[in-house]
Amino acid sequence: MQVLINEQHPFVLLADNGFRDYYKPSDALFDACAAGRVLILSPWPYDAGKCHISRADCVKLNNMAEAFCKAMESGCLGL
Repeated sequence: MQVLINEQHPFVLLADNGFRDYYKPSDALFDACAAGRVLILSPWPYDAGKCHISRADCVKLNNMAEAFCKAMESGCLGL
């Protein structure tokens, strides 16, 4: 991710724990978001008690990433 940010490449970041109220990404990630190079998504609401990501959640996020890639290849997403 740091290489993508440093080289100013666009990417989608799939977060494993949603967004707490008033969430703001860290400095470099914030700047990349503000410049329109980064989109941060999460399929789940924020859970303050969540400590670890499960294998099942990793599989779900990988499936989402695969779906994004296929949609981009087919021209369905204008990213």
